[in-house]
Amino acid sequence: MAMKAEGDFLFQKSVFLLISSVGRDTAETLIQRALQQMGTDRKALQPSDIAQMSAKLEPALKPFVGDDKAQRLASALRVLVGGAVGATE
Repeated sequence: MAMKAEGDFLFQKSVFLLISSVGRDTAETLIQRALQQMGTDRKALQPSDIAQMSAKLEPALKPFVGDDKAQRLASALRVLVGGAVGATE
């Protein structure tokens, strides 16, 4: 049960981070698609998955926000949601 709650929390936190840039529906769709590509879902999402999720999200965000902002958003996801700087630049 705690895993499901943590996964949902991470999902919602990720969506919240992207809402101002792409809107709620698009943010949810892009994150769901990234999770599907990873072979997981929002209930199973773990903090350790955020770096991989952000790497999958970055190219999907580019058509909406451009290269630079997509990179910044992916980096922000790793830091604010995943708690690690990860692979930046």
